Amino acid sequence: MVFGLFAALGWGFADFFGALAGRRIGSISAVVAGQLLSALFMTVVLIATGESLEPLRSDIWLVVLNGGFAAFAYTTHYKALELGPVAVVSPIGAGYAVVGVALAMVVLGERPSALSLAGAGIAVVGVALVSTDFRKLMHGVKNHVPGLPWAVVAAISFGVAGFLLGWISDRAGWIVGLWGSRVAQIAFFFPLPIVFRRELSRVRVGIGLGIALLAGAADILGVVTFSAGSERGLNSIVLAASAVFPLIAITLSVIVFKERMVANQVVGVALVIGGLLLLGLG
Repeated sequence: MVFGLFAALGWGFADFFGALAGRRIGSISAVVAGQLLSALFMTVVLIATGESLEPLRSDIWLVVLNGGFAAFAYTTHYKALELGPVAVVSPIGAGYAVVGVALAMVVLGERPSALSLAGAGIAVVGVALVSTDFRKLMHGVKNHVPGLPWAVVAAISFGVAGFLLGWISDRAGWIVGLWGSRVAQIAFFFPLPIVFRRELSRVRVGIGLGIALLAGAADILGVVTFSAGSERGLNSIVLAASAVFPLIAITLSVIVFKERMVANQVVGVALVIGGLLLLGLG
């Protein structure tokens, strides 16, 4: 669970800095910069540790699947943010852990305790509440916001990608597995510079790019601790604990931008804390 919480910390900071970078250089530019940094970092770690790529030989199909689902998840997530309000997209995205946990139980036969499952469920509900203004969420769902289907697809894709990354780390070790995952994802991102060439051509060395790289560094903390935790413990528990990352981003927004929390967000914070306590006891 500790590894999952550190992953949540990294991804929470990555979301916060990623949003800042996206406003300066564009969301696609921010994602590409961050993921390139992540792939470069893991290449350096792989070379420095002298890890062999042999363990990936039998799992190359998992690596390709993970790269494809991860790239698709990022693409659909940003499409959802483009078409619909964050108030509708974010809480739906928090459901990725449900997909990942279900796959870990069905495919890998993991059996978390009933207390752990209850804690995971409560924490995910809490994240959904703390991620949005409930009134805006209901308004968006009622009026069939265009970004809604994309948000659902993104949540499912992130759940599958997270499950596959954990499975690869189990089988090949987290260093080799994460390296393969990052490189495969970059390969699937290759069409982006062609499709979004106008946005990417405007990127210059400056504050915006620096913040994007800072978001990438935070994402590295997230994926490294997630992968290491998956190698050492149950994928389902790491997935559930990592799902609280929106709470970090919301907290940073409240502190930095002086944003006010509505009643359902306060309830969400309490549920997240209670859910994590049950997850730890389980």
